[in-house]
Amino acid sequence: MQIFLHLTLLAAAEEDPMLCPNCQRGEFPSIEAIIQHLNSQPTCWPFSARPQELPVPPVFRRGPTSTGPIPTSTYHPNSGCLFGVDENMLDRLETDRFAYRRKINPYYPFQDDGEWELGKFLIENLTQTQIARFLKLKWFNTRARPSFTTKDELLDWMDILPCFTEWKVSKIEFKGYNTAHPVELIWRDALEVVKQLFSNPIFANHMTFDPYIVNNEGKREYGDYMSADMAWKIQDHLPMGATQVPIILGSDKTPVTRTTGGLEMHPVFITIGNIDSEVRSKATSHELGDTILQARLWHKCMDLIFANLKVAAAKGCFMPDPFRYIHYVFMPLVAHVCDLPEASMIAAVSKNASPLTMATQDNFGDGILHLPRTGRHTMQLIIRICETIDPWELDKFQKATKAAYLSGVHMPFWRDWEYACPSVFLAREVLHTCHKFFADHPLKWIKEAIGTYELDTRFMIQHKRVGTRHLQKASRTDIQRTIVASIAGAVPPRFIRTIRALVDFIYLAQNPVHSPESLRSMVQALSDFHTFKNAIIEAEARRGKKGVKEDFFIPKLELLQSFKGMIERLGTLMQFSADVTERLLITHCKDFFPQTAQQSKNFTEQCVRILNRQESMEIFDLYTLSDEPGLARPK
Repeated sequence: MQIFLHLTLLAAAEEDPMLCPNCQRGEFPSIEAIIQHLNSQPTCWPFSARPQELPVPPVFRRGPTSTGPIPTSTYHPNSGCLFGVDENMLDRLETDRFAYRRKINPYYPFQDDGEWELGKFLIENLTQTQIARFLKLKWFNTRARPSFTTKDELLDWMDILPCFTEWKVSKIEFKGYNTAHPVELIWRDALEVVKQLFSNPIFANHMTFDPYIVNNEGKREYGDYMSADMAWKIQDHLPMGATQVPIILGSDKTPVTRTTGGLEMHPVFITIGNIDSEVRSKATSHELGDTILQARLWHKCMDLIFANLKVAAAKGCFMPDPFRYIHYVFMPLVAHVCDLPEASMIAAVSKNASPLTMATQDNFGDGILHLPRTGRHTMQLIIRICETIDPWELDKFQKATKAAYLSGVHMPFWRDWEYACPSVFLAREVLHTCHKFFADHPLKWIKEAIGTYELDTRFMIQHKRVGTRHLQKASRTDIQRTIVASIAGAVPPRFIRTIRALVDFIYLAQNPVHSPESLRSMVQALSDFHTFKNAIIEAEARRGKKGVKEDFFIPKLELLQSFKGMIERLGTLMQFSADVTERLLITHCKDFFPQTAQQSKNFTEQCVRILNRQESMEIFDLYTLSDEPGLARPK
């Protein structure tokens, strides 16, 4: 039995010689030697061809009506060197086998933009049967038909459009363990997906390549990842001139069908932290693909998907940006957005332990920030158990790991990912940790204290206010806006102060930009909750199946203690929104499933064809958009 652990990188002198990424010549012993080569005279990259300026982070962009002091910044001195030029994502279309035809007609194989728009509309909105019926309508007897005369011809045309990072299917097995149905992973190489995102021209003016520190009137500000402490600290350990491409993941298991076999999908989405969070939050992510065995299976799949990316994260690779400039890139895993059960599975810990800290169930309500549960600590525990028990003796191994507050996963996917630690990258986010926590706990306490009917009545008699939803249409966030005023006079003052403190904390946590003062206010609000929380117990408002509870053993309550540290390390919470993942689950799983013949034996092959087709259509849409007047065509 072997346990594979993270290995320290070999010294640069022991690594293979490096080629210049611009001219693909020479054998240089280090990245410093390549920089010297590019800066020497003569050089393969003339200074006149080099960029004069690159996009600046959003915090420094000033509009014509901007007022107030201008923030000052300090960029990391050793980051973001450029190493020549290469093709961006759209340039690669020039190597497509039909590129010569598109020089005459950019919409080939379609006649023009109208026919391309029609074909895309039919594919996106109709089933294949409906497309066939549409193309046979008598309406076409007296009008011009599109160039594609059958649904098969239309599908063939869509399938010959360029697709850079194609999907594939792999069967996943554990020797000695059989499943009722084969487990098939639909996936694509995460490194190629990141290259495509990093070189996509649509993000050209919305990307940041260097860690920076923002000061506004002498006070530190935290915004996107690149403005936080971790980006700067990681850059300190990278080679001269390297560029960080921070990896942000999102995942969640979702049922696709309930009546036809109970099919479940467990998609993983990936994006990069260089893209401004306001742009990234508009669903820019790309999809990638017995309980202990299920968890091990998930980690094994993640190992397969991220194998090449983890090598690049450790050793670096050259990669062009949207402007075609080449960067020497390293890819740390900085955030994985998910709900609490998923976080425990990823961290390889049991449900009665925090995935972030050393706190266990008895500590969840104590209001203390416990020491972080580092990946190094978790791996040390796993190795110690594996030295005496074979991890494939499941019963014995699970009992031993359970005693150590572990889940039984023996090879978590993050074990060999440079700079990856679950206590850091398991990002706390607002949807699950705040809004769903509020609905599952504080709102129920209020209903127990004053009664559901009384609470409904108080919401009903509120003065109507434009912009606020009332009664049945009210969401969790709408209720939070007025809940304190709604319960005034119906519960003791200390009860109100408890709820008020939690609501304040949730609102302060959602600041788009944080300062030391806002962080202190947020921490104080959480401290106030713990000071007055006994009022909930005194009102007998916290209840379970067996009656009144006199504890606060709530896992999500413990997660709130880590918010301040996370914001300082990774930046504001709102850049890691689970709303994007929830939306992608619908568009890429639940809406996608009806397009397949669910009972077909080649179901996974259908999924691959449909996913490749969707990817090709998105790329071609961007290509045709660049052909519009006033927009630059790829050179």
